[in-house]
Amino acid sequence: MQKYLAVLALSSAFAAPTSTTPASVPFDADLFRRDTPVFSSHVEFLYWKVDEGALDYAISMNSPAWDASGTDNYAVGNMKRSIFNIDPGFRLGLSYFRAPHYWEVWAQYTRMTSRGHSHTSAPPEAGEYLTGTWPQLLDPNPIVRAETDLHLNYNVADFMADRYFNPNPHFRARLLGGLTGAWINQNWAIHYFDASSNHTDIHSRWLFGGVGLRLGTTLDWFWTNDIYLSARGTVAALLGYYRNKTKQTLSAGAGTGGQNTTLDPRNVSYSDARAATTLQMIVGPSYQKNFTNMRIEAFVGYELTTWTNLQEVYRSTSGAPYQAKETFINSGLLCLQGLTARLTMDY
Repeated sequence: MQKYLAVLALSSAFAAPTSTTPASVPFDADLFRRDTPVFSSHVEFLYWKVDEGALDYAISMNSPAWDASGTDNYAVGNMKRSIFNIDPGFRLGLSYFRAPHYWEVWAQYTRMTSRGHSHTSAPPEAGEYLTGTWPQLLDPNPIVRAETDLHLNYNVADFMADRYFNPNPHFRARLLGGLTGAWINQNWAIHYFDASSNHTDIHSRWLFGGVGLRLGTTLDWFWTNDIYLSARGTVAALLGYYRNKTKQTLSAGAGTGGQNTTLDPRNVSYSDARAATTLQMIVGPSYQKNFTNMRIEAFVGYELTTWTNLQEVYRSTSGAPYQAKETFINSGLLCLQGLTARLTMDY
């Protein structure tokens, strides 16, 4: 009997305690405050470079012409193209997270203006010239200098909802979708000058305004010491109005005899309803910290946004007024890329 009492006492000593004191909470039990409904404000600084195709404006010859008579020559030399500067922009956003249902609604606006100036001069070697990729209309004088100016006005607004997924304390994902709208316009000016300061000027302008749907995902992966890897990827398709206009003018005294320099040698416009698509990718490290009454997030990373079916340059052949004018359409990708820095605060 004493043997059984000893075994019972030993078993009781190793039994689970009956205390109601709760277990300690792990330090990362709620890294993302998934159970707290919050409003969040987002302020982003953008420092982007705009890249486009179809912006060639001149050719600087690097060898003499193949046909010395000047009647049958093709492009020879180095192509010169217009280039944008690196310019700042901003993005403002506001969101509301509806815990514990794991839904979030967003509104954000992106704004940027980018400019660029490029120029080139005729090569100094005899028999080598600077020629325009647009008709320069300063015959018989060759051009000695070419300049270009670029101006892009970029506006995008998004209204989205997302579903929040938190499979473990170290990883958060959102699936998002909603409406997006864009208003983008661009002006490209080209100026050709001869030795007598006569000049011809070309203005190629386009604009697009449209609305559509955006889908994507965002990811946050905890590393260590409040440092995360954050990423976003979205794709959108918009339908809207597109207009493209090209105009060329001549200064007084430019051109050859028989031409009416009071009229524009080129003045054509084109418009349609069209679809445009855009792809956005953002990735970089972020610092995220919970406090008693708020949470902050600081992100610095690389962003790449591309647009298709927007950048187009309309050129044409020449001929007598009653002859056909063939249209050449040079198109390219519109790409915005560079630094994105964001500060987010939850309330």
